[in-house]
Amino acid sequence: MVGVLTTQTLAALGARLGRELDVQRFRPNLVVAATGGAAFPEDRWVGAVLRIGEARMRIDKRDQRCVMVNIDPTTTERDPAILRAIVAERAACLGVYGSTVGPGRVAIGDPVFLEGRPA
Repeated sequence: MVGVLTTQTLAALGARLGRELDVQRFRPNLVVAATGGAAFPEDRWVGAVLRIGEARMRIDKRDQRCVMVNIDPTTTERDPAILRAIVAERAACLGVYGSTVGPGRVAIGDPVFLEGRPA
């Protein structure tokens, strides 16, 4: 499984908590730059195929979060408000998991498409 998180989702959760969050806290394999539109765009990707660079990935499910998101990976300080917010506002899910259906090279800055249209 490949974990995917958008910058828009990270910003939306940070806004709800009143601070900027480090993406490393959520340990995604891929971070997709997304701006504009509704918050948490990857929720709508479940069941669709995402193309990034030469790779294709089916988005299988939302990512259910555990207590590890409470731990800052740099300082190891704990902040239980993060998981509490995800549980209360997002049914404990943030980001998505996908499965590779077409392997290929992925590079920083590659465009991301969802079923033939920009994601």
